[in-house]
Amino acid sequence: MISIQAAAAAIWLAAATQAAPADAPVPIVAAVEPATGQAAVPPTEIAVAPLVLRRDTPVHFMVVSEVTTKTHLAGHRFKLRVDKPVTVDGVVIIPVGATGWGEVLSAKKSGNVGKAGALEARLLYVERGDVHIPVSGTNSAKGAGGGGETALGILALGPLGLFAKGNNAKIKAGELMTGFVEQDVEIALPAPAVP
Repeated sequence: MISIQAAAAAIWLAAATQAAPADAPVPIVAAVEPATGQAAVPPTEIAVAPLVLRRDTPVHFMVVSEVTTKTHLAGHRFKLRVDKPVTVDGVVIIPVGATGWGEVLSAKKSGNVGKAGALEARLLYVERGDVHIPVSGTNSAKGAGGGGETALGILALGPLGLFAKGNNAKIKAGELMTGFVEQDVEIALPAPAVP
Protein backbone atom coordinates (compact mmCIF):
# COMPACT_ATOMS: atom_id res chain seq x y z
CA MET A 1 0.00 0.00 0.00
CA ILE A 2 2.82 2.40 0.85
CA SER A 3 4.57 1.87 -2.49
CA ILE A 4 1.33 2.73 -4.36
CA GLN A 5 1.09 6.01 -2.42
CA ALA A 6 4.72 6.84 -3.16
CA ALA A 7 4.23 6.06 -6.84
CA ALA A 8 1.08 8.24 -6.97
CA ALA A 9 2.97 11.13 -5.35
CA ALA A 10 5.86 10.75 -7.82
CA ILE A 11 3.46 10.71 -10.80
CA TRP A 12 1.63 13.80 -9.48
CA LEU A 13 4.94 15.62 -8.95
CA ALA A 14 6.15 14.76 -12.46
CA ALA A 15 2.87 15.93 -14.01
CA ALA A 16 2.93 19.21 -12.04
CA THR A 17 6.53 19.87 -13.08
CA GLN A 18 5.78 19.27 -16.78
CA ALA A 19 2.62 21.43 -16.73
CA ALA A 20 4.42 24.46 -15.26
CA PRO A 21 5.93 26.97 -17.73
CA ALA A 22 9.72 26.93 -17.93
CA ASP A 23 10.15 30.40 -16.42
CA ALA A 24 7.60 29.98 -13.57
CA PRO A 25 8.94 28.85 -10.20
CA VAL A 26 7.94 25.33 -9.25
CA PRO A 27 6.23 25.18 -5.86
CA ILE A 28 7.91 23.18 -3.15
CA VAL A 29 5.76 20.16 -2.40
CA ALA A 30 5.94 17.39 0.16
CA ALA A 31 4.08 14.07 0.24
CA VAL A 32 3.61 12.57 3.66
CA GLU A 33 3.13 8.85 4.22
CA PRO A 34 1.58 8.39 7.64
CA ALA A 35 2.49 5.26 9.54
CA THR A 36 -1.12 4.84 10.66
CA GLY A 37 -2.30 3.53 7.29
CA GLN A 38 -4.28 6.73 6.48
CA ALA A 39 -4.26 8.25 3.01
CA ALA A 40 -1.32 10.51 2.15
CA VAL A 41 -1.74 14.26 2.82
CA PRO A 42 -1.91 16.15 -0.48
CA PRO A 43 1.19 18.19 -1.34
CA THR A 44 1.09 21.85 -0.32
CA GLU A 45 2.98 25.00 -1.22
CA ILE A 46 5.11 26.47 1.56
CA ALA A 47 3.53 29.75 2.68
CA VAL A 48 5.49 32.74 3.94
CA ALA A 49 3.87 34.49 6.88
CA PRO A 50 3.47 38.25 6.42
CA LEU A 51 5.43 40.63 8.63
CA VAL A 52 3.47 43.04 10.81
CA LEU A 53 4.47 46.69 10.94
CA ARG A 54 3.26 47.58 14.44
CA ARG A 55 1.26 50.61 15.48
CA ASP A 56 3.39 53.47 16.85
CA THR A 57 6.48 52.41 14.88
CA PRO A 58 8.38 55.67 14.19
CA VAL A 59 8.88 56.81 10.59
CA HIS A 60 11.41 59.61 10.00
CA PHE A 61 10.67 62.05 7.17
CA MET A 62 12.35 64.99 5.49
CA VAL A 63 10.30 67.80 3.91
CA VAL A 64 11.03 67.93 0.16
CA SER A 65 9.84 71.50 -0.65
CA GLU A 66 9.23 74.47 1.61
CA VAL A 67 5.68 74.97 2.88
CA THR A 68 4.84 78.55 3.85
CA THR A 69 1.84 80.67 4.81
CA LYS A 70 2.78 83.04 2.02
CA THR A 71 1.90 80.53 -0.73
CA HIS A 72 0.02 77.60 0.86
CA LEU A 73 -3.49 77.36 2.30
CA ALA A 74 -5.27 74.80 4.48
CA GLY A 75 -5.79 71.56 2.55
CA HIS A 76 -2.54 71.83 0.53
CA ARG A 77 -0.75 68.48 0.38
CA PHE A 78 3.03 68.40 0.43
CA LYS A 79 5.58 65.72 -0.34
CA LEU A 80 7.91 64.10 2.18
CA ARG A 81 10.79 61.64 1.80
CA VAL A 82 11.56 58.82 4.23
CA ASP A 83 14.90 59.69 5.85
CA LYS A 84 15.70 56.42 7.69
CA PRO A 85 14.72 52.85 6.76
CA VAL A 86 11.95 51.15 8.73
CA THR A 87 12.68 47.48 9.44
CA VAL A 88 10.79 44.55 10.94
CA ASP A 89 12.77 41.47 11.98
CA GLY A 90 15.75 42.67 9.94
CA VAL A 91 13.69 43.14 6.74
CA VAL A 92 13.43 46.67 5.29
CA ILE A 93 9.72 47.43 5.05
CA ILE A 94 9.93 51.14 4.17
CA PRO A 95 13.19 52.11 2.42
CA VAL A 96 14.98 55.46 2.52
CA GLY A 97 13.55 57.63 -0.25
CA ALA A 98 9.99 56.27 -0.06
CA THR A 99 7.36 58.97 -0.61
CA GLY A 100 5.20 60.27 2.21
CA TRP A 101 2.51 62.94 2.26
CA GLY A 102 1.45 65.65 4.66
CA GLU A 103 -1.34 68.22 4.63
CA VAL A 104 -1.61 71.83 5.80
CA LEU A 105 -4.33 72.03 8.47
CA SER A 106 -4.28 75.78 8.97
CA ALA A 107 -2.32 78.66 7.50
CA LYS A 108 -2.61 82.13 8.97
CA LYS A 109 -0.75 84.76 6.98
CA SER A 110 1.34 87.42 8.66
CA GLY A 111 -0.40 90.73 9.24
CA ASN A 112 0.16 94.39 9.86
CA VAL A 113 1.45 95.73 13.16
CA GLY A 114 4.05 92.94 13.17
CA LYS A 115 1.63 90.00 13.49
CA ALA A 116 3.45 86.75 12.71
CA GLY A 117 2.03 84.03 10.48
CA ALA A 118 1.15 80.59 11.85
CA LEU A 119 1.11 77.20 10.11
CA GLU A 120 -0.05 73.79 11.28
CA ALA A 121 0.42 70.58 9.30
CA ARG A 122 -0.18 66.87 9.82
CA LEU A 123 1.29 63.70 8.36
CA LEU A 124 -1.04 61.52 6.26
CA TYR A 125 0.65 58.37 4.94
CA VAL A 126 3.75 56.80 3.44
CA GLU A 127 3.65 54.85 0.17
CA ARG A 128 4.93 51.28 -0.11
CA GLY A 129 4.17 50.28 -3.68
CA ASP A 130 0.39 50.45 -4.04
CA VAL A 131 -0.17 50.39 -0.28
CA HIS A 132 -0.67 53.59 1.74
CA ILE A 133 0.49 53.12 5.32
CA PRO A 134 -1.28 55.70 7.52
CA VAL A 135 0.97 57.72 9.81
CA SER A 136 0.17 60.34 12.42
CA GLY A 137 2.09 63.34 13.58
CA THR A 138 1.82 67.11 13.45
CA ASN A 139 4.13 70.05 13.00
CA SER A 140 3.51 73.70 13.63
CA ALA A 141 5.52 76.75 12.76
CA LYS A 142 5.22 80.40 13.65
CA GLY A 143 6.86 83.31 11.90
CA ALA A 144 8.90 85.79 13.90
CA GLY A 145 6.85 88.66 15.26
CA GLY A 146 7.71 92.13 14.10
CA GLY A 147 6.71 94.00 17.26
CA GLY A 148 10.12 95.59 17.73
CA GLU A 149 10.38 96.61 14.08
CA THR A 150 6.86 98.06 14.23
CA ALA A 151 7.76 100.19 17.27
CA LEU A 152 10.89 101.48 15.53
CA GLY A 153 8.88 102.06 12.34
CA ILE A 154 6.32 104.16 14.24
CA LEU A 155 9.12 106.24 15.78
CA ALA A 156 10.81 106.73 12.42
CA LEU A 157 7.83 106.92 10.08
CA GLY A 158 4.94 107.86 12.32
CA PRO A 159 1.61 106.13 11.57
CA LEU A 160 3.07 104.51 8.43
CA GLY A 161 5.09 102.26 10.76
CA LEU A 162 1.84 100.44 11.67
CA PHE A 163 1.93 98.79 8.23
CA ALA A 164 5.09 96.85 9.07
CA LYS A 165 4.27 93.15 8.59
CA GLY A 166 5.36 90.17 10.64
CA ASN A 167 7.07 87.16 9.06
CA ASN A 168 5.34 84.25 7.37
CA ALA A 169 5.47 80.86 9.05
CA LYS A 170 7.24 78.10 7.16
CA ILE A 171 8.29 74.49 7.28
CA LYS A 172 11.62 74.56 5.48
CA ALA A 173 12.79 72.10 2.84
CA GLY A 174 15.09 69.62 4.52
CA GLU A 175 13.34 69.94 7.89
CA LEU A 176 12.92 66.60 9.67
CA MET A 177 9.59 65.31 10.95
CA THR A 178 8.75 62.11 12.80
CA GLY A 179 5.47 60.28 12.37
CA PHE A 180 4.10 57.08 13.85
CA VAL A 181 2.29 54.21 12.15
CA GLU A 182 -1.40 54.59 13.07
CA GLN A 183 -2.39 50.91 13.05
CA ASP A 184 -0.87 47.45 12.64
CA VAL A 185 -0.24 46.76 8.94
CA GLU A 186 0.47 43.30 7.49
CA ILE A 187 3.18 43.36 4.85
CA ALA A 188 3.15 40.39 2.48
CA LEU A 189 6.58 39.09 1.58
CA PRO A 190 7.44 37.57 -1.78
CA ALA A 191 7.71 33.79 -1.78
CA PRO A 192 11.31 32.56 -1.48
CA ALA A 193 13.05 31.62 -4.70
CA VAL A 194 13.02 27.92 -5.39
CA PRO A 195 16.44 26.58 -6.39
